[in-house]
Amino acid sequence: MRRIMALPVLALALIAAGCGTGGIAKSSGNDLTAGKKLFIQNCGGCHTLSDAGTQGKLGPDLDEAFKYDRKQGFAESSIQNVVLEQIRIAEPPMPQNLVTGQDAQNVAAYVASVAGLPAK
Repeated sequence: MRRIMALPVLALALIAAGCGTGGIAKSSGNDLTAGKKLFIQNCGGCHTLSDAGTQGKLGPDLDEAFKYDRKQGFAESSIQNVVLEQIRIAEPPMPQNLVTGQDAQNVAAYVASVAGLPAK
């Protein structure tokens, strides 16, 4: 059931990513090390992500949220776009634009590179 529900959410987020909300995620030039550090500082208190060692309970567990997408073969760039869009259009309790600009790109690229995968 989660898999079925994840597809429309992912599709909607991908469509919205190109519709006046800041565009799609950058595919190159992102700093994953900086993204991890920013994720831990700004996002880890609310989100669980194994690679970052965070155990937040307020927001979604990002490993769980993206593991079905990975099993279905979604591209890392698709996951990156979803994460970036969620940063941009977040709803309370997550503040919108918690990180912005290149920092948001770095966080989205980092999360997309590790979410739903076994911790390194």
